[in-house]
Amino acid sequence: MQKGDDVLKSLKKTKEERIKELQEKGEVFPASNDYIYKAVMTNCFLFKADMTYRITDIPKDLILKTYYEKNTEFVVSNALELGKRSDILFGIEGYVINYELNNRYSLAIINRNDNYLDKVKIDISNKNYSYNNMSKAIQINLNNFNHLNKKNIKEVFKSRDENGVVENVKWEKYHISFKKVYKKYKKGLELTKLEKELLILRLRKIDEIDALAKGDVELMEVANELKRLSSDVNTVLLYDEAEENEKMMRSLKEEGEKDGIKKGANNEKKSIAKNLLEIGIPQESIMQATGLSEKQIARLM
Repeated sequence: MQKGDDVLKSLKKTKEERIKELQEKGEVFPASNDYIYKAVMTNCFLFKADMTYRITDIPKDLILKTYYEKNTEFVVSNALELGKRSDILFGIEGYVINYELNNRYSLAIINRNDNYLDKVKIDISNKNYSYNNMSKAIQINLNNFNHLNKKNIKEVFKSRDENGVVENVKWEKYHISFKKVYKKYKKGLELTKLEKELLILRLRKIDEIDALAKGDVELMEVANELKRLSSDVNTVLLYDEAEENEKMMRSLKEEGEKDGIKKGANNEKKSIAKNLLEIGIPQESIMQATGLSEKQIARLM
């Protein structure tokens, strides 16, 4: 009962108590949380500009001088994520940049992000009269998994033919692996500036964040924002809401996978039963072999 009692006590804590507990641990709310991530990416302009430059090679001066906010309310029509909005969307002269934070891997998430990138491309196309004048659409996926990064921390995806020739230079997509960066960090290996920028979005401990950010303008901007957010009582509710949404989506995914496995096994049993019927095996024997009911087998005849 002790563990259950501890959970109940945690649920009863006020926002102020939660913040005090966080401070006593020497921690911040991490930017792996959807709300914290969006707040950091929205409020830390120098950091966002520098990371974008290091990922895409778009000149940093161009980003700083021509940056403008874009409407982030393109809705993605996905059964599990109806009403999902873009994480971060902004424009630069000649480019539209879309950042997405992906804490778990699933084909549904990859498809959702592809759908969103398609909407961005269509929006660009509708506002331009010629291909040459079109802005380039770039999606940057910050992933807490390695499925699309077998070798490198940064992988770029483009529209290519079977010979490797790029079909359309007006869009590209990056997949960045947080896990590979964190593994390198834990081994004590030297990190590049981009790797440090990725790492600071995952750290919780204030002493680690301060050590990483020391003497660096862009990283200090994030460190200060994480501390500010983690001392704001309004953040607690929004942080918890984002965590609950993440748990709900994870649960839906797991239930969907279990349901898929169950349906797949059932279909396989029916296929076996049908084959056995065709070669004249008695129904009773088929019922014993497959576990199907008499009614289920009768429907196959």
